[in-house]
Amino acid sequence: MELNRLERLPNRLRASPYTVGVAEPMTELALEYREATIDLADQFFVPTATWGLKEWERLVGLSPDSGQTLEQRRSEVIAKLCSTGTTTAEMIRAMAEALTGYSAGVTENFGEYSFSLRFYGKQAGFINIDADLLMRTVEEIKPAHLRFVIEPITWGDLEDAELTWAQLEAQFESWAALESAFYCHQEDSI
Repeated sequence: MELNRLERLPNRLRASPYTVGVAEPMTELALEYREATIDLADQFFVPTATWGLKEWERLVGLSPDSGQTLEQRRSEVIAKLCSTGTTTAEMIRAMAEALTGYSAGVTENFGEYSFSLRFYGKQAGFINIDADLLMRTVEEIKPAHLRFVIEPITWGDLEDAELTWAQLEAQFESWAALESAFYCHQEDSI
């Protein structure tokens, strides 16, 4: 609830047409400045940046494609920001979480010179993530001799999902679409 700004003034000024004539435009101007200040603060954070995203892209050395959405551009910047420093399992986990919004776990397979990524959430189920962006970012920062795999869906995952064949067919247009999907495991199974 917004208070009438004139109520704060003494009665003799409140009744004055001059006061009203000045107070109303000044109130509108102040509200515009307030909105601009809030908008400026949003530009300091990649997830909320709009017009300031261009500067974030310049800072990390990206040139966005003309067809990219705002969310895709933000994801690219976050990926670039997360891909600096010494690569560790913890860094990969944190980067995957930043890019997908899901908790992640990294499994290192030393004998096979590989590592894999698994996703966790409040409830188990199929998730939609930008796997291409995730794969490109990890490939950019991982040691060249290691192979990276996002854990594919297993029969156990299909059983855990408790979906009928009809529900699977409704959710996935083809078997290939199902095989390229990712599964989020319940967080308590970490």
